[in-house]
Amino acid sequence: MLNAPMSRRSRTRSRSRRTPDVARRVATPRREDEVSPARPSGYRARGSVTRSGFARAAGLPSPTLERAASLERAFIEKDFRRLGITVAVALAVLILAGLAESTLLPR
Repeated sequence: MLNAPMSRRSRTRSRSRRTPDVARRVATPRREDEVSPARPSGYRARGSVTRSGFARAAGLPSPTLERAASLERAFIEKDFRRLGITVAVALAVLILAGLAESTLLPR
């Protein structure tokens, strides 16, 4: 006899029912003066705002930001050093391969 596939159980918990007194509560309607004004026509709901020009921060940076910036600078410096070493080794290997080819395969 073939085993029929069993339906999967839902692993999410069922939502708890609200008590009757909470269910009967209705949100209080907003007063006329509380209603937010309409958004201007140039409003962008999503995305980041692109700024051009100078940085707007004023004063000394916080020690936490300064520490994070120095760690980032050190990481970038190490990254450029690794990149430079990789390029130098690749050039050396190419030069050695060219010299080896010219000595092993004479014309």
